[in-house]
Amino acid sequence: MVPHMFCVEGMTRFRSLFDLLEIPFLGNHDYTVWPATDKAVTKQLLEANNVSVPRGELLQKGKNERPTSVRVPLVVKPCNEDNSRGITLVRKEEDLAAALDYAFSFDPRVVVDEYIAGREVRAACIEEEDGSLTVLPKIEYFLKDIRTSAHKLQTDSSGKLSSNAIIAAKKDGDRQCPADLSPELHARIDAMVKEAHHVLKCRHYSLYDIRVDAEEQPYILEAALFCSFSPLSVIPAMAQHAGREDLKHPKLFHGLLERAAAEKKPVAEEQKMQMGYAFTANVATLPTTDTLASLEGTGDSSDTTQSESESVRSQ
Repeated sequence: MVPHMFCVEGMTRFRSLFDLLEIPFLGNHDYTVWPATDKAVTKQLLEANNVSVPRGELLQKGKNERPTSVRVPLVVKPCNEDNSRGITLVRKEEDLAAALDYAFSFDPRVVVDEYIAGREVRAACIEEEDGSLTVLPKIEYFLKDIRTSAHKLQTDSSGKLSSNAIIAAKKDGDRQCPADLSPELHARIDAMVKEAHHVLKCRHYSLYDIRVDAEEQPYILEAALFCSFSPLSVIPAMAQHAGREDLKHPKLFHGLLERAAAEKKPVAEEQKMQMGYAFTANVATLPTTDTLASLEGTGDSSDTTQSESESVRSQ
């Protein structure tokens, strides 16, 4: 199964449900995606494991609503928004209040990061069959300052996504893959991405937004741990430049699907019974309204079950 629900529920609770139902799926588990949906939590996990992230603060509505240690220029962004919604680059102190109000309109938790002037790169890694990690060719975005939602999705005059929102947002010359980076910077990003993959307990693939300062020090801004595997998706687009036939679309996708199916682990019978299911031929079977009446019972409970079954069937 390929999760194509990119809302928080689809990326977390539904994946957990597939695990419980023993339905193998491609990509990261819910316990990996949950923290990655929150930019502050992602930063805390990475920083605690010596993966470089921008210096910053977590603000919370009604508690601490102004940064105390980070000074302009800085970047304000909601913790739980995608596609750069709610993000503002603040260069002047007098513009900070409006940027905070804007971010808080999306989320009661807001991250304020120091602005890292320099280059912006996206990097991804995939797991090979032997468990090793391969970093795909990187993308560099050519920007005036930061990527905003306008760089990612095009909207019409009413603010709604256009019919070809992703393609229309791309401009000629606004990115390059493979990125033209020094060998030292490539090595630093490769090591950082692989470590982040392990720290966040990723599976099959992971993708990161990275800023690079003037000294070629990379910093992870956030993790994007989902992929639709369409030809327009970032990871397949990167893999097209890897120089390997097995990574070209759709072979990469098919290979990961086969691996996900092979990773399905049988659940012990004792574990199944603890979950409250009766299993037959590896399929969960639960009593339904038309089988409840046949269950053994005594007294009024049996009569009630029978009448309820008839009522349901007659609707």
